[in-house]
Amino acid sequence: MNTNNYKIIKLDKEYISSVELIWRESLPDNLKSMIGSKIIKNYLEKFLMDNSNLGTGIMDTNKLVGFVLFGQDSQIVKRLIKEDFFIILKSFIQSILFFKIKKIVNFLNCIIYILISNRKETALHSENTELLIICVSKKFQNKGFGSILIKESFKNYSTFFKKFKGIFVKTLKKDNNNVFFYKKNRFKYVFEIFGRVYLKY
Repeated sequence: MNTNNYKIIKLDKEYISSVELIWRESLPDNLKSMIGSKIIKNYLEKFLMDNSNLGTGIMDTNKLVGFVLFGQDSQIVKRLIKEDFFIILKSFIQSILFFKIKKIVNFLNCIIYILISNRKETALHSENTELLIICVSKKFQNKGFGSILIKESFKNYSTFFKKFKGIFVKTLKKDNNNVFFYKKNRFKYVFEIFGRVYLKY
C-alpha cells in the first residue's frame, strides 16, 4: 500500500451510494445488508444529517475504499423501523417463505439482543460515543486501511471525540479477527452480552 495515495475525509450525502456498496459487499451477513440497499441508504441519510454523529472515509487515489461511523443510532433505528416497517416485514416474510434460515436466525438474534442489552447500552451512551460500523472494500482488506481509518479519524477529528469520556465498540464474540483488530487498535475488553463482546478505547 502506498500511503501517499490515501486521505481521510468527512462523509456527507455525496458518498451515500459508495458507502452502501462497500457496506453490502463487506458485511453480507449484517441484518441491514440482508434487508437491502434502501434500508442502508435511509439509515445513512439520517445518520449523516445528525451533527452528534461522525462518519469518515478513506480514499485511495480518489476512490472511497472504506468508512467508519461513530455516534448513537438508537433513535435512527427506531425511525427506520417505523418508516420502513413494511420493507422490513416483507423481508422477514420472504425469508420464512424461501426458508432462508440464516436470515431468520439473524432477525431473531438481533431482536433478543436489543431487548437484553438496552439498559447497558443506555448507560454506555451517557458518556461515550460508539464505533458503530467499520468497513473496507474486499480488495483493500488486510492492508492496514482499517487501522489507518481509526487512527486518522481520532487525530483529524479530535474535537468530536473530546466531547466524550471514551469510545466503545461491540462485535460478535465468534469473530476472533474482529476482536483482535480492535484490541490491536487499543480497545480494551469490557464485558459480553448475548454473543457480543464490548470493547472500549
